[in-house]
Amino acid sequence: MTFNYTVHPEDWAGIAPLVVLVVTALIVMLVDLLLPHAGERSKHTGPANFTILPGLTLLGIVGAIAAVVVLLVGGPQTPGNQVFNGMVSHDDGTLYAYLIILAAGGVGVLLSPSYLKRMQLVYQGEYYALLALAMTGMMLMAAATNFLIIFLGLEMFSLALYILCSFIAQRRTSQESGMKYFLLSSFASAFLLYGIALTYAATGSTTFSVIAQFVKGQSHAPTLLLIGMGLLSVGFAFKVSAVPFQSWTPDVYQGAPAPVTAFMSVATKVAALIAFVRVFGSVLAPVQNDWMPVVWALAVLTIVGGNLMALVQSNLKRMLAYSSIAHGGYLLVGVVVSAGTATNSQFGAAAILFYLSCYLFMNLGAFGVVSVLEHQDNSGTDASDLRGLWYRRPVIAGLLAFFLFSLAGFPPMAGFAAKYYLFYAALAGGHPELLIIGVLASVLGIYYYLRFIATMFMEQREPAPAVEALPAVPATPSRAPGARRATGGLAGGGAATAVAVRPAPAKVAKAVLPVEPVEVVEEPTPALSWITWIGLGIATLGTLVMGVILPFWLPNLQQAAQMLLK
Repeated sequence: MTFNYTVHPEDWAGIAPLVVLVVTALIVMLVDLLLPHAGERSKHTGPANFTILPGLTLLGIVGAIAAVVVLLVGGPQTPGNQVFNGMVSHDDGTLYAYLIILAAGGVGVLLSPSYLKRMQLVYQGEYYALLALAMTGMMLMAAATNFLIIFLGLEMFSLALYILCSFIAQRRTSQESGMKYFLLSSFASAFLLYGIALTYAATGSTTFSVIAQFVKGQSHAPTLLLIGMGLLSVGFAFKVSAVPFQSWTPDVYQGAPAPVTAFMSVATKVAALIAFVRVFGSVLAPVQNDWMPVVWALAVLTIVGGNLMALVQSNLKRMLAYSSIAHGGYLLVGVVVSAGTATNSQFGAAAILFYLSCYLFMNLGAFGVVSVLEHQDNSGTDASDLRGLWYRRPVIAGLLAFFLFSLAGFPPMAGFAAKYYLFYAALAGGHPELLIIGVLASVLGIYYYLRFIATMFMEQREPAPAVEALPAVPATPSRAPGARRATGGLAGGGAATAVAVRPAPAKVAKAVLPVEPVEVVEEPTPALSWITWIGLGIATLGTLVMGVILPFWLPNLQQAAQMLLK
């Protein structure tokens, strides 16, 4: 069989944002080679090195956003809004997903310079290049209309995140984070690839449009396709951190650098959820009776399990990780709703896009505050460290409380609007049981968010325990050689009884010296902190805007969702 295909300019125009990011990664690595290396430590401590590379990366992200806007206004006219022989889409839903991923990457870059300087992480060229390549892979997965492109994008951003999670070489938890993510993600990728192979064996194609035509008019999938759908759901559920495939999430989030955690907690979900809803909510919608109970169970288990496991956490980073799991369960409700009628599917996909747009800023803001609090030894985010934070760093405590309130769903912030529209979509889509479970779980989730807020504002930090000095060891009195110790005699003479004195043992026990408590003193980075504050300011403003203004933008999101599911 012969296959001929010619690449046209419209194909490159359809993936222009991805091309910009790849070129940005190459330029960052080349510029990193040209930075001054006169002294042994010049690359490690040069202030310009901590601003030039993130500046170039941000410039590339802005260029990619500009390319997305051009495609939204007037992109290339291609059949079905697809390029490269129908393997990559550039419809409005995909372009909205691009904007969310790029915004997450941009804020992640803003949070990084001060953090890298404080952690003494010197390989900045590799860091920012890997961030750009991870964004490229996520955008490729979100735009995929072919299973091969889904797997290509998945592996592209996964390989970058393996390295970024273990980027702090001197921290054991960071190395453990990268290794756990690598091993467990490799298994999930194998499940996904095996599911793709079985789907191809059952339908004869990996293109979504061909598979949709194959299952059209069928009420139940063939056995081979049924097994393939089960394996596909495992692969997607792992990336969404759905229960019971969530075990990697808290350890990876806690050990990875905080800006990397902030970025991957949002962008990974965007890529996985868009691919999930495109495959199950559109391509495999005719056979929803076969896969709907599985995804419904995943959504319920993830919502309930994520909130219950977050209740017992005393570390802020781990609590946010389990909170991220719970939010992944809420997003799976949109996948369930998207498999209904044409109107319901539009509601489900629009709810996912809207929820991701709101979740973007409030979660990035929370992890951005964590990046400010985190020490080099991965401490600083336990409840004991946060106790009385309001009295020591009121601005940081206020920002963290603001983002936690938003994640809990308090109006008028973004979390309330996101949950309101998602639960409304569940009710309109004929799933009131998911509405009830989601509301009850959200009420449960308010507790663990408020617990950390109360710790910061209503408790004083415990004073350091005083170290008591041990009593000095008494000195042994010296005697003249040959002198004898007399006892039992009367004063003034008389007979005396000589008593032999037992010599002291040769081995004398060592005195235990008091140990002074060691305080981790880290190099302040006032010259770079303003970049972090810009990132936190964008997250704060976005959280407010998404909760107040974006709800009026829902008709546009619904149109984009309709195009996403075509």
